[in-house]
Amino acid sequence: MNSATAVSSTWSYLKQSLNLDGKWQKELDRKEIEICLELVIRHDLVDFTKELVWQKLYHETRTKIVPNYWSKFSLAHNENIGYKNLNEAVNILNADIAKQQHYFSLLDRLSGNVISKSFDQYKAHLSAILLSQIPPHFEYSVHAFYTRAFRAFMSLEKRNFNFDADESGDVITHCSGCDQEIDQCECNIILDNCHNINRDLTELGILEKMSVGMIHTLILSQIQSHVQDSCVGNFASSQIDMLEKWLHSIIFRWLGIVYGEDYIQQDQVRKNFTQFLYHAYTHARIEQLFEIIIGYPESFPSVKDLQECLSRTQLKPTLTQSLKTTLEARLLHQGATTEDILIAYVSAIRAFSVLDPTGVLLDAACDPIKQYLRLRGDTVRHIIHSLTDSSGELGGELELGRTGAAILDDESVAAVGDAEASTDWENWSPAPSDADPSKLWTGKKPGDIVPMLVNIYGSKSLFVKEYRKLLSDRLLLNLHFDTEEEIRNLEFLKIRFGETELHNCEVMLKDVADSKRINTHLQSVAHKPDFPISAMIISAQYWDQLKDKPMKLPIKIINQLEQYNQNYKAVKTSRSLHWVPQSGSVELELEFDNHRSVSFTVPPDLAAIISHFEDKEQWDLEELSQEMELPMSHLRRRVHVWQTHGVLQEISTDRFKVDENGPTFTGHKILLETLAKMEEEEEDDDEEENDKKSEEDGLQIYWSYVVGMLTNLEALPVERIHQMLKMFTMQGSSGAECTLLQLKNFLDSKVKQQLLSFSSGTYRLPKP
Repeated sequence: MNSATAVSSTWSYLKQSLNLDGKWQKELDRKEIEICLELVIRHDLVDFTKELVWQKLYHETRTKIVPNYWSKFSLAHNENIGYKNLNEAVNILNADIAKQQHYFSLLDRLSGNVISKSFDQYKAHLSAILLSQIPPHFEYSVHAFYTRAFRAFMSLEKRNFNFDADESGDVITHCSGCDQEIDQCECNIILDNCHNINRDLTELGILEKMSVGMIHTLILSQIQSHVQDSCVGNFASSQIDMLEKWLHSIIFRWLGIVYGEDYIQQDQVRKNFTQFLYHAYTHARIEQLFEIIIGYPESFPSVKDLQECLSRTQLKPTLTQSLKTTLEARLLHQGATTEDILIAYVSAIRAFSVLDPTGVLLDAACDPIKQYLRLRGDTVRHIIHSLTDSSGELGGELELGRTGAAILDDESVAAVGDAEASTDWENWSPAPSDADPSKLWTGKKPGDIVPMLVNIYGSKSLFVKEYRKLLSDRLLLNLHFDTEEEIRNLEFLKIRFGETELHNCEVMLKDVADSKRINTHLQSVAHKPDFPISAMIISAQYWDQLKDKPMKLPIKIINQLEQYNQNYKAVKTSRSLHWVPQSGSVELELEFDNHRSVSFTVPPDLAAIISHFEDKEQWDLEELSQEMELPMSHLRRRVHVWQTHGVLQEISTDRFKVDENGPTFTGHKILLETLAKMEEEEEDDDEEENDKKSEEDGLQIYWSYVVGMLTNLEALPVERIHQMLKMFTMQGSSGAECTLLQLKNFLDSKVKQQLLSFSSGTYRLPKP
């Protein structure tokens, strides 16, 4: 046989044995591989044969193996189909590649490789082709497969941990992992199958390339879901340690099952998932921060957890913006009372003193609360009332500063400081990098609530003035002259605000003590009034202006007050009393026709009203108004109080008489607070009306300028008018500064008076 015939015969054998022509295929055994190897080497066909074999493998991969694999990923309508798709696809892929193993053995022998290298080269080629042809339904199938496997894993873990019982202690009969009865549970089968699939894909080198993104997405979703479930409504216990233990015992174990132990031992992998846990927990707590603040100090463990997480994340700006939005939606509106807003603000101060001791977060996140409280006229009143009421929310806050010195000036208040702000220079620290550069930094922790509340207005004078007014009201209603608690509060306030500022308050308390002594003495004189009278004798120049509104008392009461005055003159020579009939309180006992009696403690005007019904059975409101010299609007409100308590009844329009049956209750009732609120409303109405009139009078100086502008320019929007006024009139010393809103209200009032017309957003003079 010549060489050409030998080569031809060899080629025919190789082509048939190795199926190079694709006509038929069989797996070569070791003996056949040796024969092929001997023929190739003998005829010097090594490189030629390797090239042909590789082309054969590549062709098989592109035309058969890869299409077979992807053909299994049909549209999956549910998790079971998706799980089945991946399972069948990997099994077919393994079977197809197993049929090619004899080629890899031949290639390694032809290359002289002791260790198999051809299969590694092939895996790189296979991976490239697979990744270039991913169908649209592949991701869902992978996600469904690993979701089901993870659920089976969690079910087995939970069952083992809880000893076949759920959280309520009931025995579990239905498996949540495979959705089968417990005695037919397939979770172990699912996990074994998952192990096999992971092993096969790992051997092919495509596990991470084809699934890592979706598996990580699944894991991150599970972490986020678990964090949310752990944090819902649970603020009273720390969660971070338990979440970290769960991450290591569940998530890292699961990743070890999928990718192997070497994968989860990588520092970066563990760090990434731990960091995501902190982010998920921080976001969950930020969403619940309003409830955490309101629930403080019970929520202290959650605040400590959040503090730790904020130090490991960059989510402080997110926290600030989220809390601002929540506050504006849930707290800073007309439906919330000033008291509720103050309580929330105080809770925020206390919580943020732990969350961020620098005070930067509190200053940024709670600034809307301060801005809103400034707009409420009763804010100072509520703050002072809470601070000086031992049973209130802030009852103990004044005592916290008892060892310190007074707040020295308004600058230290505006900087949220105290006396140490100017003396504790040794502990000074620079402002944090995230502090607002436009605000003075004192380095003080936001722990002392009193200066934080004073800082709402930036001045202590307003608080001192409001305290004097509150103290005056309390002392005037103090029937027993008991000032022990007020003296205690005053001493604490003197530590905060200084003695000079509160000198008037000391005089007021001294007046009470003197009044108690004088009343005791006058009760022993010979010419006593027909009913007991206790007078609060005050130094008028030191007290806030009392409500000395005109009111004519019944003659019998006037006579008794005059008798008291004569007794006083006998004790205090050359001195006389000026009575303020609208202030004080009266103890009444009312007896009705059915011999029932009810006692009240009321202001003098209410006592005067009911006293008139002793002399006359029925009164018209207008007639009674003239008799008492009280405005009809004020009198109607006070008569309504007696009416609502069953003492008076309206027999016709604005005509009243005593209700014969009397009140339905028995005992004693105090109506001082009811009237105090009524008087506050009347004062607020009067003050608002006076302020509005005063504001309009102040802006009247601009009217001639506005008329001149509109005469020359015909029509102008309010913004343009405001700019021109600022440019030409408000710069002078005689010009009163006004805001855009004030100017608009002023111009609208002129529209109502028909001195201006308004249309299409512009003001113009009315046509003659």
